[in-house]
Amino acid sequence: MKGKKQILITGGSGGIGSAICNKLIEQDYTIFNLDRLSPKDSFNQKFIEIDLLDLSYLKTIMQEISRENNLVAFIHCAGYGGPYHLITEVSEQEWDSIFTINVKSAYIILTYLLEKWKSKNFGRFIAIASSLSVVGSKNSVAYSASKHALVGFVKSIADEWGAFGITSNAISPGYVKTAMGVQEDQVQGHLEQILQKTPSKKIATPKEIARVVCFLLDEESTYINGANWMVDGGITAI
Repeated sequence: MKGKKQILITGGSGGIGSAICNKLIEQDYTIFNLDRLSPKDSFNQKFIEIDLLDLSYLKTIMQEISRENNLVAFIHCAGYGGPYHLITEVSEQEWDSIFTINVKSAYIILTYLLEKWKSKNFGRFIAIASSLSVVGSKNSVAYSASKHALVGFVKSIADEWGAFGITSNAISPGYVKTAMGVQEDQVQGHLEQILQKTPSKKIATPKEIARVVCFLLDEESTYINGANWMVDGGITAI
């Protein structure tokens, strides 16, 4: 394969996404970053501004990106949770937005990549899910449901495409030091509640999530497929 290996990431400008991009650039990957917001550091990145709710534009972008010969992986880091409120307060529009960003956009993107990866007998799909992919949470019903769906999607892709050198895995962070991770503005005393519930008595840094991503991307991580990696300080283990 001539030229640098390329990776497509959604949400590469956010807290976890930026850490992933920085780690990948250290490893000499070139990044296609699909996000609404510009990255702080654009070195070795091709930033493409997009709202993932615009599926028509996403398909147009993917028609171009899928022509790249060195694209070896897709990391779905974009995520949307909506406000904290009861399921009876969630509008259909909010529900559809959460599922479109968290699940449907990943489906759209993969449809442009899987056959090409199959022809090369190599590909990596990594979805950033959530600890709420294995447990429920009041006031986050739509978000939790979408992350459960995302992990089911990951596992099914693993079964369907694993024989062709393609691995599909999820990473489910617990609470991470990002604006979305600990929303003190919406839930008073949220951080203190989290620390009390977490066996490790800490929350993760984005770099800790990025390290797991890099491990799963490695060419020697061929037998890790269909897994949901819990990176949550043990909060879902008790």
